[in-house]
Parts: sequence; structure tokens; C-alpha cells
Amino acid sequence: MLCYTRFIGLTLATTVLLLSACRSVPSATQPDIISPKDALVKQTEVLASNPVIPLARNQFECASELPLEHRIGQLMFPLITLPEFSTAQNMVASGQLGGVVVLGSPNASIQDAIAVFQKRSLYGPSIIAVDEEGGRVQRLAKITSRVPSARTVATTLSLSEARQLAADHASDIGQLGFTMNLAPVADLDYERAIGDRSFGTDSSLVTDYVVATATGILEAGLAPVIKHFPGHGRGSDSHFGLPVIPSVKVLRNHDLLPFIEISHRKDMPIMVGHLAVEGLTHGQPASMSKAAVDGLLRNELGFDGLVMTDAFNMNAISERYDDAEAAELSLIAGVDLVMLSSLKDTVPVIERILDAVKNGRIEEESITDSFLRAMHTRTIDVCSLTDFQ
Repeated sequence: MLCYTRFIGLTLATTVLLLSACRSVPSATQPDIISPKDALVKQTEVLASNPVIPLARNQFECASELPLEHRIGQLMFPLITLPEFSTAQNMVASGQLGGVVVLGSPNASIQDAIAVFQKRSLYGPSIIAVDEEGGRVQRLAKITSRVPSARTVATTLSLSEARQLAADHASDIGQLGFTMNLAPVADLDYERAIGDRSFGTDSSLVTDYVVATATGILEAGLAPVIKHFPGHGRGSDSHFGLPVIPSVKVLRNHDLLPFIEISHRKDMPIMVGHLAVEGLTHGQPASMSKAAVDGLLRNELGFDGLVMTDAFNMNAISERYDDAEAAELSLIAGVDLVMLSSLKDTVPVIERILDAVKNGRIEEESITDSFLRAMHTRTIDVCSLTDFQ
């Protein structure tokens, strides 16, 4: 069983949670949530105080009493566009989603769509994530201020200025209801696919700017995501095929250093890339390799925070697996959240994982551990879940 100490809270984590026994399942009808702006202010105050959130001693037992299909549902993290929110709202109300990743270039109506989604969420505030690295990766550029690329930040701003920029921008997207920024990129720049998404070529400099940026995002009340473990810098573009990167022996003193630096943090989730690592993953993507996730990241580096995959719609995955196969392999490897290609993949994946547990391919305890990491990242005390009716 996992030991939990401090987990970050997300923007809308002020949803009312009433204390009761763990045996009942929450209904989809909940009290109105407060506005994203007020929730953001509240969460920033909590984070600033650096609290240790007290958790019940029997979190695992409480989680185990919830329906298995709901625990699996909270690990589903599909890609979604603004027009799909109406469908997603029904799914989150039935416990089939733990969060969503917003694609496209949404307009300002995204704020209302997120508010309804959160109000209907069966298990409290869900993760609402977006790629807002800056530079050429900025989904909300039409409705928020533009942010320079990581390379530009590292060459023009001090660490304190970079931290403040990240905090200011996270505050802006938090006002819209987003609770997670899929940034910063912790990869080194080898003038390949990552390029100016990286802070630079020097591992110490990259580490410093990754920590500064992630800290700024945290200070605004959002969750940062450190990506792409164990280092995408030397690889080709995983959107077009499976990159192959050098062995851990080569990576250890360079590409791995930013991840090693934050491996003791529980409040900075890590995204695992779709990267084949020579001598480690045996031709599989790291995101689906037990040696990479459970072995290198969890056991060797000691990381016990939330781990997610990169998106399954990339050719590195879609040319080899469907989403159900990819999700099963990733969860076996030790990942917590699976970033599905689309909303329509969610139900088939849940059914596949249910079958995997019932037939012994995945241990139910592993599903519960991942469920608890996800719920504590959302600052939800599982033993406080109750039927609101």
C-alpha cells in the first residue's frame, strides 16, 4: 500500500465533501461549485501555506469498497475538443472519466463548459489539462496572453522572472477552469524534434528552469507536468513513429538529471514519453515498459507521485496498438493516468481493463494505488466520498 503525505490541490478542489462511511458511492447531483476565480484564490492560499493534508488511515480500504469500474474510470484521461464537452459531461457524471486534455483552439465558452463538467463530476473536481508550454505549443493562445518558448525564456529571463511568468500564465488559464498545465518540458535540446520546446542543451540550466517553471505553476494553484521521461531530446518526433534513444547509461548524467531533481516531489506529476530506450524497454515505448516506469522511475529514482502517459493518438502508439491494448500495457507498466486518443475510446478501454483485472493480467491493488494517486492529486479524501442525496 502506498504512503501519502502531501499532494497538490487543483483549482476547483473546494467542492464540498461530506464525511461519512466509505461504502456508499457518490451520486451525480452535487451542490454548486464556487467560481473558478474564487477557487483559484482559495487554492493558492492553501499551497502557500505548504500544508500536510491529513488523510484517513484507511484510504486504501475506503477506495477498495468503491466499484472497480469507477476506480478504473478515474484513470481515464482522454483528448477532447470543446464541442465534445456535452458528451464528456454525461460520462464524468457516471464515473467514467478522471479528467480530460483539451485540444484544438477553444474560444472563451470553454470556461462555461468546464464549469458544467466539474459540477456534474461524480467523484469531485476532475483534472482539466491543456498544453500551454508557450512558443509553438499553446492551445489557448486565442483567449490568453502569448508566452515565449522555453528556449526564449531561458535566454532572456532570470529564474525568478521565469517562475513569475509561469505563475502569471497559470493564473490566467486557471481563471478559465483549467487545473493542470502539461508543462514544462524537461528534455534537453539536441536540435531534433523537441528543439525550442527545451530550455537548452545544458542539463543544469534545464533543471533550474524546469523547477522554476513548475514551481510558478504550483504557486498559481495548478498542477505542472514534467515531460517527457526519460528524455525525448535525442529522439525523433513520436507523432510520426517510435523514437529510439540511447541507453540509461548514456542518459543518466545528462537527459535524466532534470527528472532526478524532481523525483522526490509528490506535487509534480511526470509524463512518460513514447520512446524506445536501448537496453531497457526491448523495443517497447517507455510508456508501456515496466522496466522504465516501475523499475527506473518508481524504484530506482524513487518517484511516488502521479505518472501519466503521453497521448495515444501519436503514431508511435497508434501504428502498433489500439487504445485498449496500449492502456492495459501502460497500467501494467506502472502508469496511473492513460491519455486516450479520443473520448469514444474510453468505454472500450474501461471494459478491457476490467477484464484484465478479473482475469489476473492486472492486479486490483495496482488499480487502487493509481486511483489513490489520482484522487489525492485532486485533493479528494476518498473516505469522505458520500451520497449527496
